[in-house]
Amino acid sequence: MRGMGAVLALIAAGTALAQEPVLIEYRDKPPYSYTENGQPKGFLLLKTMDAFHKLDITVKVAEAPLKRILSDIQANEAAICSPGWYKLPEREQFARFSASIFQDPPQVVIVSPKSVLAARAHHSLRELIADKTLTVGAVEGISYGPELDALLGQAAKPAMRAPVPPIQLAKMVAYARADYMFIDQDDFSVIEQTGDLAKLGLKRVDFKDAPPGLKRYVICSKKVDEATLSKLNQALGSLR
Repeated sequence: MRGMGAVLALIAAGTALAQEPVLIEYRDKPPYSYTENGQPKGFLLLKTMDAFHKLDITVKVAEAPLKRILSDIQANEAAICSPGWYKLPEREQFARFSASIFQDPPQVVIVSPKSVLAARAHHSLRELIADKTLTVGAVEGISYGPELDALLGQAAKPAMRAPVPPIQLAKMVAYARADYMFIDQDDFSVIEQTGDLAKLGLKRVDFKDAPPGLKRYVICSKKVDEATLSKLNQALGSLR
């Protein structure tokens, strides 16, 4: 009987662990993840929530700044996941990653009204970044991928970095705090759909040497074990 009691206790403990809620922290980054009328929205956020629901794992959701999400995941004090992140070597030191859930199209360049002619005079991103008369704006604390990160590091003028979402940085470019910025095409579409593009006078400039878009993943703290992550990958793969 003692043996049976021990088995039942282990089963109960395993069930309790399986039902421990996972906190999904998400960035304000439409259309991937955002809050609307107090509700979580965005196709990558909702897909991640649906995948956990398929596993019968309760989730809590909370919007948080980019740096806080990474800090919380690195602290590893709770089971935390967040959708829509690039997989970078420095992040793999402290986090687990799902299988890829989305691949970005190539990034484009948007330019302030006063700098459009100067930007269009260049035939490549390397020429643009080498222009000593133009300042590139960049979101502080994020990666644009290895190739664009390297270009930003080679800019003839130091990048103007700001701890704001891409859409806010676009407004700073419009008001000539910087001359241009890289932006992924989904962020660009949001600006275009809201009418901010025309209102702010921003112009899109495409370059043939733009690198391919990066893949996005769900990043998790190591409190989310490998077995759970494997099941999450299966659930994500079953969802459109």
